[in-house]
Amino acid sequence: MQSRFLKQAWSTLLAGTGRLNSPPASTHFTVMQWWRLIFALLVADASAGSLLVDRAATNRTFAGIGGLSGGGATSRLFVGYPEPQRSQLLDYLFKPNFGASLHILKVEIGGDSQSTDGTESSHMHSKDDLDLTRGYEWWLMTEAKKRNPDIKLYALPWTFPGWVGNDPVTGVPSGSPFTYPNQTAEYITEWVKGAKGTWGLDIDYIGIWNERPATYSYAKALKDTLAAAGFSRIQLVAKDAAADICDELTANPAFAAVVDVVGLHYPSDYANNSGYAVCHELNKPLWASEEYDSYDDYNGAACWARVLHAHFALSGITASIMWNLIGSYYHGTTNYASSMMTAVQPWSGHWENLETLWATAHMTQFTKVGWKYLSVGSGSGQLPQGGFYTTMVDPNGTDFSMFIVKISHDHASCIRPTLPMEVVQAETLTFKLDGFAAKSLAVRWSNYENEEKPQFVPLPDVLVGADGTFTLEVALGDYYTLSTIRTSAKGNYTSPASRPSFPLPYSDNFNSYATSQEAPYWTDQIGTFEIHTDAQNASNKAMRQMVPQLPIGWADLGTQGPMTLIGMKEWYDVSVEVRIRLPNIVAAGCVATRVDQMWKNGVIFCLRGTGGWNLTHAGPPQNGNYSAKPAPVLSGTVAPPGTQGWHTLKLATLGANATGWYDGRQVFTTTVRDYDTGFAAMGTETWHAVEFDDAKIEPLGANWTPTSPCPPPTSGSTVRSRPCQANGVAAEDQTFVLTSDWAIMHKPSGLCVEASSNNSGAGLTMERCIFQSPMQSFVNDYTNIRNQDKPMNLTDTIRLVGTLNGDVHVASSSAPNGWGLWSYFPNTFQLRNTYDSDAALGYPMCLSACA
Repeated sequence: MQSRFLKQAWSTLLAGTGRLNSPPASTHFTVMQWWRLIFALLVADASAGSLLVDRAATNRTFAGIGGLSGGGATSRLFVGYPEPQRSQLLDYLFKPNFGASLHILKVEIGGDSQSTDGTESSHMHSKDDLDLTRGYEWWLMTEAKKRNPDIKLYALPWTFPGWVGNDPVTGVPSGSPFTYPNQTAEYITEWVKGAKGTWGLDIDYIGIWNERPATYSYAKALKDTLAAAGFSRIQLVAKDAAADICDELTANPAFAAVVDVVGLHYPSDYANNSGYAVCHELNKPLWASEEYDSYDDYNGAACWARVLHAHFALSGITASIMWNLIGSYYHGTTNYASSMMTAVQPWSGHWENLETLWATAHMTQFTKVGWKYLSVGSGSGQLPQGGFYTTMVDPNGTDFSMFIVKISHDHASCIRPTLPMEVVQAETLTFKLDGFAAKSLAVRWSNYENEEKPQFVPLPDVLVGADGTFTLEVALGDYYTLSTIRTSAKGNYTSPASRPSFPLPYSDNFNSYATSQEAPYWTDQIGTFEIHTDAQNASNKAMRQMVPQLPIGWADLGTQGPMTLIGMKEWYDVSVEVRIRLPNIVAAGCVATRVDQMWKNGVIFCLRGTGGWNLTHAGPPQNGNYSAKPAPVLSGTVAPPGTQGWHTLKLATLGANATGWYDGRQVFTTTVRDYDTGFAAMGTETWHAVEFDDAKIEPLGANWTPTSPCPPPTSGSTVRSRPCQANGVAAEDQTFVLTSDWAIMHKPSGLCVEASSNNSGAGLTMERCIFQSPMQSFVNDYTNIRNQDKPMNLTDTIRLVGTLNGDVHVASSSAPNGWGLWSYFPNTFQLRNTYDSDAALGYPMCLSACA
């Protein structure tokens, strides 16, 4: 029996303090929690059989757990955080025995094109251009190395500047980075040389092209070029995509010879019944070189905890790298907060959602790169009643760590790949240690079954019996780490208060920033915009569009012209003003309001060097040809701005009205469609070096104060919908939280939305929240509901629906004048009926606690 713990626990319970002396004084437990922990840590009768943990059964080498900055621009807002918050976040990510304590940092090699949440600048916009200070990935790697000199660095391009695919003689573009493999290899090697020579960074791993084809000719050219430059130690990962690379390498031994690591993205542990046998036959490390892509709440943490151990137990995968490292990009761009933590308020310094970070710490704080997994059946594998366990040992010492994770199917799914239905049940487990001398093991525990459970909590030691056995009662949602390592810690900094609304009015002359960098808060989506000194005035700086030709893209291959955005997806009534200078008469400068991520929707005012202007509901076509879409709302001509001087453009949208000015003179005022909401933006039509300066954004009208046309709800209040509060302002009746156990909780009152039944047509009321109540569980895609329109299902056939008259109920399908899909806006806590503009639905409607 665990007599020491039992005596202490009994005395604690009898004293009624609810606190154990061993954990930190800040760790509090209820009486019920104490009863649970007593039984979870008892050394019990092992008559039901035990799971062998054999120290001699060493298997594959552990390569580490990592985070990915890039793919793309996922750390964009983070670099602009104030101190001390920025350093504190870096500690959470990289400082050993403090937070995530990552083993690997993977970064994007910027390529001037959209790569998910934005564009990252290339170090070579053209063949004759080289700037090794652009962007923020160099800085991030440097900060990671400061905190952990042993961290491994891994770099991968998502996109390439167009010139790498140009014929070296004629300059004719091919659109592929592999047409001239030596040219592309030289380009990547320049980046590696910059990492070493300018920043003192040694790159450990390099990839080929994210989720795109890989060729032997390029892989060989890259390895040879790196070696010739003195970087033969860098290992090549292929191909950062699907498992078909293993077939390619098997069929081409020469290709296999230049590849060091097989890197898969989002590998399924279930769809591949052979456990990636073809990959393993290559005798190379097999990694999940990109993984997760899920929202960073308790469900995301549960997903991550599961895959970290399922990957080895089922597939022999020895490293996992999370996309993405830190969710530091605006809501309204792709896959919001699919990350280890969220930091989207550089103006306040606020951060949140550390659940996934602590799930990471369960493993990273108790292992080191180079440790050995124990084989499946001898220390690792599936648990009898569902879940996984893995064990790793120090091959050069006596330390070891065990990990036990049991996540119910309701909380185990990541955004991808699909997780098959699997019954997971609580169980009592007995482990039999063989070849270990440890008599007790340090314990960390988390539970992800609901948001009330603690995370990364230190528990009293598990005592190992004289026969090498110990027993744990493992409940649904449990994640245990048991280890001889006793240096773990749960670092703690205080996040400043949240101020999610972007601060207005905004103005910036860009003069205080370093050249070659982006201006704070602006996030490039097509092309890149950098600070540079004004060629005509050395005391002035301006933003300049830097990409000279269509890049070799990954996501957007070239539709609308270059654009950078700022603000909130909820904005509606604002004015945007900026000075522009055009490099030639065929170039154009544009200002915009209410745009989405790729300005496919919005209100856009563009002026060309000829004096021609257009007002449209979509960004300008890259070829400047408006004969197709977007058809102008209005167009006209003003005095040509020429190419030497600065000129001011201003666009204001208020309700259904838009007004534009050129150099202080009104050019138009007109009616525009009134259902778009979105960011402010500036950009251009084509790949020209248009300059922008003295940007200003101001709120317009009176709709910037929250209005709740009803008293606070009480139990029994009817749930309806009404037009969403505009401009990024949160109204109390529309302020809801989506919990990880699928409830829709009204944040101010703490009440939850409840269906009167699961019959089609049943109404909704606000009621006291009941954990896992079937009438309060609206199951949804917890990640994509923040980025797309998704159903909220009460049952397999019944879901939450609404109509334009404000009625909300549950039904099997939506009415012709209604909707059955929803999107959650986390900055304003709004549950909207549309993510992007929808002419059929009009201005967005939001769930409301107003009867």
